[in-house]
Amino acid sequence: MRTRLALGLLLLWAAACARVPVVIESDAAERSASLKTWAWLQRPPVARGEAEFGAVEERVRPAVERELGARRLRKVERERPDFLVTYYAAIEKPIAANAITYAAGVPLMTRPVTSYERGSFVLDVLDARTGKLLWRGVGRRVFDPKQTPEQRSERIDAAVASVIDEFAPL
Repeated sequence: MRTRLALGLLLLWAAACARVPVVIESDAAERSASLKTWAWLQRPPVARGEAEFGAVEERVRPAVERELGARRLRKVERERPDFLVTYYAAIEKPIAANAITYAAGVPLMTRPVTSYERGSFVLDVLDARTGKLLWRGVGRRVFDPKQTPEQRSERIDAAVASVIDEFAPL
């Protein structure tokens, strides 16, 4: 009995540690049940010039695709999607909030943000027809220069799952 209890507590503790602190910066009313299909926004993320971005890109894209697929949101290539997805990674330095802009502009957020601290993962969901930002989720304390590649991979997976869970819960 004690072994089961200890194992259960250990699993709960591990799940709590894996969870990434998430901040939502848009109105939940913008999300819609009619959003069923998605595609990647065809533009480079802000962090592309950073030295470590290539390794992060290899981990983030599959994690986003896996998490959205688990929520029955279908990635499309040849048809018009309902929404577009892009992300930003503040790996080595903060990202100025005004560096993240779209053709239709960024809507007013629930609280003004001037920058995203180093270590942040920002996921944006845009309306595919208008280019308007529908939703933004920010995972904090995701990237750390002291992480091993395995730790970084685990943290990226946890961050993507935590952020997408706020957008489209399982």
